[in-house]
Amino acid sequence: MTATTPPLSTSAAADCVASLAIILLSRGAGYASGDSELRELAQHLHATLATQGQPILCVQPAFVDRFQPALPEALDLCAAAQTIVILPVMVPDEPSLRRWLHKLIMRWRAGRTSLIDRADSDQHRQRLIFAAPLVQTPQLADVLAATVQDALAQPHTQDVPAVVGDDDWEHDPKGWSIVPEHQHHVLWCTGPRCAAKGAVQLWPHLARTVRENPGLKKKVMLLQTSCQYPCNHGPLMIVYPGGQWYGPMDSNNMAPVLTQHVLHDQVSEDLCIQGPLTLVRQSS
Repeated sequence: MTATTPPLSTSAAADCVASLAIILLSRGAGYASGDSELRELAQHLHATLATQGQPILCVQPAFVDRFQPALPEALDLCAAAQTIVILPVMVPDEPSLRRWLHKLIMRWRAGRTSLIDRADSDQHRQRLIFAAPLVQTPQLADVLAATVQDALAQPHTQDVPAVVGDDDWEHDPKGWSIVPEHQHHVLWCTGPRCAAKGAVQLWPHLARTVRENPGLKKKVMLLQTSCQYPCNHGPLMIVYPGGQWYGPMDSNNMAPVLTQHVLHDQVSEDLCIQGPLTLVRQSS
C-alpha cells in the first residue's frame, strides 16, 4: 500500500475557481479489497456527477482508521478545490467520532490558513462541508429495497449451498485451530486519532522490522487494534505480557524500542507512558 493515494481525477489549479472535490470517508476494513471497493465507488460517483454536468475536481477515497489515506491526507489532495464535501459512507454513525472528525477538519483548515497570507485568507476561504451520515439519507431505504428485489430475481447460483457429505468445512483450514507460539503480543493502534497521526503509514515499517529480524519474528505477533483511548500520546504501541504502553511512535523509534523490549528485556523509559519500567525476563 502506497503512502498516499492520488486523486481519481484532477485538473489544473487555475481551472478550479468554482471546483468541487468530494471525499468518500469510510472506516478501514480488515481486508485488502476494502481499499479497491471504495475506489470503485469513487469512480462511479465521479462518472455520475460528470454526466449531470457538475464541475468536479476529484472524488477522493479516505479512511477514518486502519487504512490510508487518512482524512488530513485526503484534504491535502483536494486542497485545490473551492468546495470540499466530506461524504461519510459508513454505518453505523457514531456522533462522538463525527464531532472529533469536525475538529480534525478545523485543525487542517487552521494549519492551511497559516500558510496563506492572512489578508487573503477570507477571500480564498474554502467551503468545507461534512454531509449527513449515510443512515440518515432519505433515499437509502429505497436503494436497499431495490437491492432486495434484485437478489430475489437472481438465479439460484447465488444461494448459500447446503452442506452435504463428509466435508469438514467448520475446521478448514486446520491451521486456524493452532495457537501460535509467540511470547509477545504487540498491539498497534490504528484507531481514528492514531491513524490521523500516521499510524497506518507506519504499520508496514513495523511489520518489516519484525519480519527481517529473526529474533523478533520468532517471539512477536503483531496485531492492529481499534482505539486504545490515550490518543494524545499516539501513535501507540502496547507490548504484552509486560503491559508497557509506548508513544508517540515514529519511523525512527519503533525498531529500537521494540528490539530493546523483546530481545533485551529493557523498557524505553522516555517513551513508556504506562506500565512497569522493569521487565521479567521471558524464557526463550
